[in-house]
Amino acid sequence: MSSNPDFDRWYAARKVRILLSPTHELETFGNTLVNYHLVSELDDYPGKIRIREGRLEAHQPLVIAPSFSEITTEGFSDEAKAYVEWLKANEENLRILRYGYCLKTDHFSEQIVTDSLAAVTERVKAEVLASRDAFAAVLQGVDDPWDVALVELWRHEVERSAGRNIRELGEKGKLF
Repeated sequence: MSSNPDFDRWYAARKVRILLSPTHELETFGNTLVNYHLVSELDDYPGKIRIREGRLEAHQPLVIAPSFSEITTEGFSDEAKAYVEWLKANEENLRILRYGYCLKTDHFSEQIVTDSLAAVTERVKAEVLASRDAFAAVLQGVDDPWDVALVELWRHEVERSAGRNIRELGEKGKLF
């Protein structure tokens, strides 16, 4: 790690490689447990590879409906007031999905092995594929701060699932 935490954070985020995504997307009407396997090389020990395994719980997406009817526009231009009036008239069409997640430590483990990063990564991928776990993911990232990789996995899965989640919420009448 450097002496600059901002650099470390962004470096870690850019270095994440999602090698195997879950075959199923995040659930629309319930929580989803994603079983992650994160492979990283120890910074000062080439050939020493850390494998972390755990669970990432993605919470059911919640629909957030803004309330434009309470907005006041004192001192605003006529254009801004007209725009707020348009928002008030169309607020039933403006919805946002909010996703939450929680790192679970109750199923967390880690081990250090000696081999090449590529060999360990391929072995972990093969084991996960053989397990047929529809909610398993394999990532490669930095060893510290390693948990940035989990935030990137969560962000990736939200982006991948949002379209289906919105469609299903709309079909059940829970969006509008």
